[in-house]
Amino acid sequence: MEKLKILLVDDEVDFVTTLSERLSMREYDIKFATSSIEAMPLFYSCSPHLIILDIRMPEMNGIEFLKLIKKINPAAEVIMLTAYGDVKYVEEAMKEGALEYIIKPIDIKELIIKIERVREKIKQRG
Repeated sequence: MEKLKILLVDDEVDFVTTLSERLSMREYDIKFATSSIEAMPLFYSCSPHLIILDIRMPEMNGIEFLKLIKKINPAAEVIMLTAYGDVKYVEEAMKEGALEYIIKPIDIKELIIKIERVREKIKQRG
């Protein structure tokens, strides 16, 4: 399989920049955006295998973006990022088709495990 293409979307600039660098060091092909609006053209142009998406963002929150992604590509794989205490949003995200979620502050090892689960799921689909 080619490099796993990941689109990372989070409005915290330092967070998204740092996480992007850390994931790139692990041989993932990373694109990132600091808003859902900024992420939409990247979603179309890079056709990511996985979207890692923050729930709480201005303009269009992660749940709204997730719904839009799933309308465009129902097979898109999404891992939601959430702050502790956003349980109702996580439940909604899972109902809307998110595959996994991870609570901030993230544990990079936990995130890598979840990313590799997505890779395996994609391989099994063929």
